[in-house]
Amino acid sequence: MKWYEVISKIDRRIIYILLTLFIILPFFVKVTIPQNVMPQTQKLFDFVDSLPPDDKVIMIAFEYSPQTMPECRPMAIALLKHCFMRNIPIVGVSFDPQGPGLAVEAFATVVDELNSTALSREDSIIYGEDYVYLGWKSGRLAAILEMGESIKSVFPRDHFRNSVDSFPLMQRVRNYKDVAIAIILAAADYPLDWIRYAQTRYGVKVGVGLTAVMAPKYYPFLQTGQVSGMMSGMKGAAEYEKLVFEHGYATELGTAETGMNSQSMIHLLIIILIILGNIGYFFSRRKK
Repeated sequence: MKWYEVISKIDRRIIYILLTLFIILPFFVKVTIPQNVMPQTQKLFDFVDSLPPDDKVIMIAFEYSPQTMPECRPMAIALLKHCFMRNIPIVGVSFDPQGPGLAVEAFATVVDELNSTALSREDSIIYGEDYVYLGWKSGRLAAILEMGESIKSVFPRDHFRNSVDSFPLMQRVRNYKDVAIAIILAAADYPLDWIRYAQTRYGVKVGVGLTAVMAPKYYPFLQTGQVSGMMSGMKGAAEYEKLVFEHGYATELGTAETGMNSQSMIHLLIIILIILGNIGYFFSRRKK
């Protein structure tokens, strides 16, 4: 059998084995494929990075589900690290019933990591002072509107059933006037409600972190300035991780970077296989 016949008739089992190897390789071997940071990710990072420390809070809405964790969780981890390392207080909320467990896990992961290297209480992340997670609330639209007047009236208690009045952070956070930006991490159209109601009526700035399939719908809002920045899918999460790492807010890249390396290697393999198949096809035709 001629060489061009061999490369045009590669056994599919070999292709599947190669695909499997290229998928898992970045999880065990250090592979670095440079990420080009898109303007919308850079815009969101720059906005957060420009905020004065310990001034207004950032509100993060955890609206993703276990099915979309691979894309949205790395966004949450990178964003939390960025805020905590810059001493920007965080107020977390959820209007998706699947959000609370994932939000608590994300907070715990970042807080435990940062507190493990803290040398004193001043260096530590303290619940109630540096962040509060208010939990889940039904009636999303009414709650978003009502928080423009009073956050405490919507969330009199936090996720752990503590009175919000007992937290030093919540004593200075009354409504959207004390919120620098609301960043919605979602796999559905939740950000649209924040744009329609919280921003239109109260002027709060909105940032988004979306799954890749949802992101195209929000590019017009980026162009009009209604969205102050966006992380789009796993690539957007990897880009934000890269910015956080390059600015010294993290000691290593996160899981999105590994996932993107895996995807990039698979794409390269597919391109190579397509090229080999076409070479074999054209040489076969020439021989005939």
